[in-house]
Amino acid sequence: MMYAFEPTIDVLEAWSHTFVPEETLYWIDSSFLESLPSSCLVIPRQEFFHHPLYRRPDITNPYVTWQMGQEVTYIVHAFSPFLHELQDQVRKRLLEYQVTTHRGLILPISVTQTTNWSDDAIVEKDGAHFLVLHHANWNALKMEMRYSLLLDYAKEWDTWEGETYDDSIASHLKGYVNRFPIKDGSNCLAATLFAITGNEEMVHQWIHPETFLQTLKLSGYDSVEDHRPTAGDVMTFWNTQGQLVHACYCVREDLYFNKHGQVRFNPWKLIQSDELKTHWGTYRLQIARKK
Repeated sequence: MMYAFEPTIDVLEAWSHTFVPEETLYWIDSSFLESLPSSCLVIPRQEFFHHPLYRRPDITNPYVTWQMGQEVTYIVHAFSPFLHELQDQVRKRLLEYQVTTHRGLILPISVTQTTNWSDDAIVEKDGAHFLVLHHANWNALKMEMRYSLLLDYAKEWDTWEGETYDDSIASHLKGYVNRFPIKDGSNCLAATLFAITGNEEMVHQWIHPETFLQTLKLSGYDSVEDHRPTAGDVMTFWNTQGQLVHACYCVREDLYFNKHGQVRFNPWKLIQSDELKTHWGTYRLQIARKK
């Protein structure tokens, strides 16, 4: 039976402290270069995506770097008081550019909410208002406002509905069913390995495909030709380039322990095959079964 759930106050509080990274980043193109102060770092796009600092989940997920358009050719790593060093028209254009290029940490807000921030945080576009977040203006907010903004934003990432569980589910899964992680990074592969091994340390990891497949093999799983999963099976989903894009664990017929993504707003939850097909049905299914 499906039921709705939300993050607890403890989870919201943890989110509120780490949602906005200390590193403040802005997307730009070459037209901004001559207008920037020397107090910031200007990072070429290719170097940015290869730099270990900016590949951390607590950077990539809040800034949704995978949505960065090709028009973005540089990334500014800004330090206080970067925005106040810019000329007014440059600052206004920079903030508008963040909205048009889909930088993360931009939240839609109501007209009444705009009174909570200075003009150097607000962008108006096509009649809508957006808040461009950075570490300082986020931390200046009262906790109640942070909770409200977080809840509205987080609901865009997933459906907060899941199946209830009974005594037939493995005991180590019960504490994670229909719950949220407090930080970014834990993904579907980590959730699946946790389900089959019972190792709680795995559920919080950011696990990559080859590591996942190796651990699956070490756990005694092999691919099977069957397309009807049974309890204990691992469902893997592959794109046309032969890349593993998702995995989940079959608890029993038509019930799966699943996490849809690696952001903190994707809960661990129990879902039925209909939801699994909605999200991953276009990919090739391969079942792995314990020998």
